Amino acid sequence: MRTYLYDGSFDGLLTAYFYAYKDKDIYDICRQTHYQPDLLSKPLNISTEEDKAQRIVTSVQQTLSSQTMRNLYLLYLSELPRCDFLGLQYLRLCYQQGAAANLAKHHPVIRQVDDACRKVKLELDHMKGFLRFQEIDSLVFYACFAPDHNQLPLLQPHLERRFSDQKMIVFDEKRQYALVYNLHHSIMIPFTQEKAQRLLQNCHDNCIGLFRRYFHTIAIPQRSNPKLQAGYMPHRYRKYMPETQPEDK
Repeated sequence: MRTYLYDGSFDGLLTAYFYAYKDKDIYDICRQTHYQPDLLSKPLNISTEEDKAQRIVTSVQQTLSSQTMRNLYLLYLSELPRCDFLGLQYLRLCYQQGAAANLAKHHPVIRQVDDACRKVKLELDHMKGFLRFQEIDSLVFYACFAPDHNQLPLLQPHLERRFSDQKMIVFDEKRQYALVYNLHHSIMIPFTQEKAQRLLQNCHDNCIGLFRRYFHTIAIPQRSNPKLQAGYMPHRYRKYMPETQPEDK
């Protein structure tokens, strides 16, 4: 049996799908950085081929639907265990049954895909509300977060549209890369915690203290409901939300 290894890019995954689709002896599809050798399969490295990836995109959109392509992309961004192999199962099912396969909500593959996509979209909505910026230089803003799923590619158009008049750096601490926007276009670049610390070294954004003081001032101790608050503002995001931290003395 074979485990297909790709470089971690979406084009790389689609290339792996191109070669693995008819392989009856496939065991798994995995990113090269996540691969752990096992006794059940042999690794097979797949080089990214943009023409093969584009053939998959064109075929899915024309033969199936744009929603199927969108689901494959969300599944890839979910980074859930064995999500890449699930994408292959989903692709095979859709080609066998047609685009209507997405309506078979009782099917275990469709159910898993829908669940993964739902988790990604729910967290995306959270990130749009929970992302916190601070001014690190004149009209240059910085935000840091560590989402469960890879959200920066999905946040990119929202951030460019919502904050089109400000330069920004949005750092994904978990995946060690950042979105950098310069008022005209944005790019994704490798980024580290050390670089982030240097950016924040001389940062004194007074708005953070004011926002934190406001958040604690409007709280009504007699009506405190931590369980309800955690439902709207999950604890795993609060590290990156300054208003939830203790007030500066």
